[in-house]
Order: sequence, then structure tokens, then C-alpha cells
Amino acid sequence: MGNRSPSSNKTKARKNAPKQARQIASALPIIRAPRLRWLLWLAVVAIFIGVWLYPVSTGYTRASGVWLFLVVWFGLVALVWRMRVARFVMIGISAMAAIFLLLPGRMQRDEAALRSGYVAGLLRYEGDRYFWGGESPRGIDCSGLIRRGLIDSLFLRGVRTLDPGLVRHALWLWWHDCTARELGEGHGMTAPLLETPSINALDHARISPGDIAVTATGIHIIAYLGGNRWIEADPDQQRVLTISAPSENGWFLQPMKIMRWNILMR
Repeated sequence: MGNRSPSSNKTKARKNAPKQARQIASALPIIRAPRLRWLLWLAVVAIFIGVWLYPVSTGYTRASGVWLFLVVWFGLVALVWRMRVARFVMIGISAMAAIFLLLPGRMQRDEAALRSGYVAGLLRYEGDRYFWGGESPRGIDCSGLIRRGLIDSLFLRGVRTLDPGLVRHALWLWWHDCTARELGEGHGMTAPLLETPSINALDHARISPGDIAVTATGIHIIAYLGGNRWIEADPDQQRVLTISAPSENGWFLQPMKIMRWNILMR
């Protein structure tokens, strides 16, 4: 007695079908929007990684890298905004990083530790290929090696010892690119120590690990590791190598200016 005929049920189903279709269609943008945002974020991440992997460092790549990093970080904050814990964690990390960078640096630093850290930073690139204009393990040139070793060591030591001054100095060096010639001229980064007719003729007792030697022509630069050993990104050998003086290497036979990083000055 109260049962409806199959035909009436089919009629009702047909009437409800458009309504259900409209409900599904209206829900699709809600489902697709988060997925689309995540896909866009992943695309930016891929571009950032591509810029980071590119061995040559220029003003354009550095500015692009900074911009892409900010987009990736704050884009992730926006994507997880509805997740309360994740939101507060990421905002907290951002705030702590900003506060840390604004704090004053230490007045007294361990010069020996800075020098040994710099030597270790240089040696990390031993064996890497030479690449003109490069400043990364995927390819590095002579001035890139000298700069990047110091940038890496200052940044790591600044983080480990909670010294924001070292971190800021590392970021400043990274942003302000310079050539071997400019390092030989000082430009507020290095100071002259002495001149020598060649590395082979140099009295190594007069220099310290971390000091650098620039050819008189300004076309090449090498760094002293201590114990009469030097490191360079050699354009002739096409790799980063360590050499003990005296040596028949052509760069060890040329007139040199010995310079010292200002941050390593006594």
C-alpha cells in the first residue's frame, strides 16, 4: 500500500539529477582551487631550485633567488594558513630569523677559529670543476672560490655561535660580487700586506692561513692554507686543486700582491 511504482522513482531521480549535477559542479572549484595553488607553489619551487643549481652568480640570479625564496616561503605560509600549528611555527621562524639578523654582532671574535673555518670552507671545493663566473660546487672560478669559502665559513660560524654580525657579513659578501682584480685593490674588503716577485720566492713565515695572493695583472687569485700549501681554481687544469710551494705551476712564478680579508685582520 504505500509503495511507489518504479516509474515514479525513476521520474523523481531524473528530476533530482540536475540538482545533484549543479551541486557537484559548484564543489569542483573548491576542490580544484587548493590543488591549483599547491601546483603553482611547486612550480615556483622548481624554478628556485633551477636558479640555485645554476653555477654562475650574477646580480640577476642573486636578485631572482632572493625573490623566489620569499615567494616560496610566504607562499607556503599562505597555503598552510588554516593549519593553526603550522601557521604559528612558520610565522615564529620568520620572526626569529628577522630579529636575529637585526641584533648587534659580537665585538670580540676568535681570529684563529675564523681562519681555520675559512680554510675548511675553501677545502670543501677541492676537486670541483673550474667554471668561469661560477660560485658553487657545480662550477667555480678563482675569485668565486676565494669568496665562497669565506661566505660559507662566516655563515656557518655565525649560525653556530649565534653571531648575527658574521651572518650579515656573509650575506653582504654574497650580494656584492667582485673580481680577483677588485680583491687585489681592496674596495673595503681586503687590505694589502706585502708584494712578492713570486709565490716560490715568498717568505711564508710572513703570512697566515686565509691570506690571499692576487697576480700583479689582477687576472688570478689563490688562497694560503698554511704549511706552504695553497688552493686555487686553476683555469689551466680546469679544477680546484691544492699546491705546495715551491711549484712549477705557472701562477707560482708570477709577481703577486698578498692581501688579507679585513674581517681576518688582527
